[in-house]
Amino acid sequence: MYKTTRTMTMLALLAGTFLLSPAQAQLEGAAAEPPPVAADTMYVNARVRTPDGWKTGLAVAGETIVAVGSEQELAAYRTPKTHVVDLGGATVLPGLVDMHVHAVSAGLDAANCRFRQGSKPAEIIETVKACVARAKPGSWIVGGQWDGASFGTSAPHRALLDRIAPNNPVLLRDVSLHSAWVNGAALAAGGITRDTPNPDGGIIEKDKAGNPTGILRERAAMKLLEKVPQPDTPAMVDALRSATRTMLSLGITSYEDALLTTPAAKAYAALADAGELYQHVRTCMWEPDQALIASRNLYARPGLEMGCVKMMLDGVPTDAHTAAMHDDYADTTGVTDPARRKGLLLVAPDQISAKLTRYDAAGLTVKLHATGDAAVHAALDGIEAARKANGITGMRHEIAHANFVLPADFARAGAIGATFEFSPYVWFPNSVIKDVIKAVGPTRMEHFSPVKSALDAALPVTVGSDWPVVPAADPWLAMETLVTRQAPGGIGDPISPQERISVAQAVDLFTRAAARQLGIGDRTGSIERGKRADLIVIDRDIFAIPATDIHNTKVLRTIISGKERYTRP
Repeated sequence: MYKTTRTMTMLALLAGTFLLSPAQAQLEGAAAEPPPVAADTMYVNARVRTPDGWKTGLAVAGETIVAVGSEQELAAYRTPKTHVVDLGGATVLPGLVDMHVHAVSAGLDAANCRFRQGSKPAEIIETVKACVARAKPGSWIVGGQWDGASFGTSAPHRALLDRIAPNNPVLLRDVSLHSAWVNGAALAAGGITRDTPNPDGGIIEKDKAGNPTGILRERAAMKLLEKVPQPDTPAMVDALRSATRTMLSLGITSYEDALLTTPAAKAYAALADAGELYQHVRTCMWEPDQALIASRNLYARPGLEMGCVKMMLDGVPTDAHTAAMHDDYADTTGVTDPARRKGLLLVAPDQISAKLTRYDAAGLTVKLHATGDAAVHAALDGIEAARKANGITGMRHEIAHANFVLPADFARAGAIGATFEFSPYVWFPNSVIKDVIKAVGPTRMEHFSPVKSALDAALPVTVGSDWPVVPAADPWLAMETLVTRQAPGGIGDPISPQERISVAQAVDLFTRAAARQLGIGDRTGSIERGKRADLIVIDRDIFAIPATDIHNTKVLRTIISGKERYTRP
């Protein structure tokens, strides 16, 4: 009898466990599934790309995504106060991340003496004439962007500018922003004469008689730029505000500013303090500006990180021959200067390693400009030295551009956790690429900007525009060229077609991969419950249309932390 009673009691207890009342069941499940919260906004009748496939809507409370699913699944989150937005079948993607922007420069650029990339010499001269006519006597005229290919067999010379601007210093930057074409007044302002030696890491081009031609490369150009009067902080704030608004219209909700100086840091802090810096921004402080690095905490704000240092290891693989290459440039017949045959490594290898090790230990990510394969190799040496000295600190050091990579260096990069950041905006056939092809030859161009090779090697990969080096920070043009490696619309022959990737991979580089690189992948980069509501609504499904139409994509809405910051007029 005792055993029977005990058995019946145990059965009753077990039955009670499985036969809970609805109220009890809800309580039991509360730990696994949080109860619905009131949504401030619901987006319905949409195509929402999530890690779990396509959904038709999502609910947002405050700055957080609280649910993703069908309208029926979202019903529990809806209240009479919920703002419901019918998107009419539009596509919703995570907010995009541009990993290489110069935002203040981009904003200021609009006021400079600008001419379109690829302009012929006659067009440039006419534009500069008009700028001179508007300028005060003696004031600087700064602009660009010219390229060597547009000059044919000749080359830019200061005499062309002297004829139209004898009294105003003129400085015109090339398409890469690594070279400058200047007139005699600018050379005089910089104290540059036939007797001036090349600065470390720079070239003052001279004619056969030893006179400066007006072409300055790398640090020679940078030193002269220091002579140009800088805008005040309010002007820089206005420029930054303008640039960030432009990026909002393109769907960019986070970005990395790739070269920050102290004046620009002041502008960022001022815009943030005014509550007008909407994107999440990580800045890479210019390594020579040691005062900024030392005082970085003065400028950091919520959503404004001062956690990265920018180092410039080489130049560009154009007619300038300043990218550091493992083998000679292709067009160096008769050239004896090693710097002109293989390019320039702007920082000594031991210094690269020492600086990387120091910044890594201090908790700072380092972004290393390296376009040539020798510079990429040197960057990896530096990262490897930091890993050996400090262990794995969690710093995801970035190699910016990586136009050319030695085959063996993909495995090396994977072993030390290096990230490659590519610039797809300059791949398609244009005047810049013509310069590059002529400089390096067709064999090395077979794997120019090797995105697929890096992904196949399971490396962390991101992409960035380098705006204003390119005319616009347009991610849709970049996504298309990642897929086609052709000019927009599929025009012309492809550049390195072996390095094509899929649309899904291209979107991932602009979202999940970039958010991870910024260290915010747990908060943004994908559309899922619990993440920040950084979203964009676009006018077409880029997964369903021909890849050659992606560049025509228009952003309809940009939402950051649940707030709509851009609406297409």
